[in-house]
Amino acid sequence: MTNFNRLLCVDVELTCWEGPPPEGEVAEIIALGIVDLRTDDLEIRREKLFLVKPALSRISPFCSTLTGITPKEVAKAPALSDVLRQVRKTFAQGDWCAWGQDDVLIRESCERAGAEFPFPGRFHDLAAQMRLLLGLTYRLGLDEALERFNLDFEGQPHDALADARNLARLHMEIARRLR
Repeated sequence: MTNFNRLLCVDVELTCWEGPPPEGEVAEIIALGIVDLRTDDLEIRREKLFLVKPALSRISPFCSTLTGITPKEVAKAPALSDVLRQVRKTFAQGDWCAWGQDDVLIRESCERAGAEFPFPGRFHDLAAQMRLLLGLTYRLGLDEALERFNLDFEGQPHDALADARNLARLHMEIARRLR
């Protein structure tokens, strides 16, 4: 069932390396942050961070420094297919957005894991929409977009839940100005 007064703000963090991945390893989702935003009253209904145990790669020291996620944390995390099943059960109710093309990353990850895609609604790339609305010829970062609307970045960059929250805050600010 689609709820037209809801928007899921989503961010993913992937395994990463300083340079190319080691032989046989690929960038995999290790964290998925979701903020469930009511678009009618611009209130956050709920939010959740899902950690994911990678199947094909290890978390490098570079990745831990960037994301704050350690190999020990994800060792206890569920597999991607289990996380996506929980996401679909708990959050799949309407349109969803991300800052960039996280839809492609999630679709590729679903195919690799043999998992069902968790978001049935329409995807919105807010970075592309912002670039078009502001008439920019470059892709601005979420931090720069927040600054343009006099909002400070809250939390740690490259934290999936903090990035999803900041995306929701940006959406709420733009919506308030348009109403």
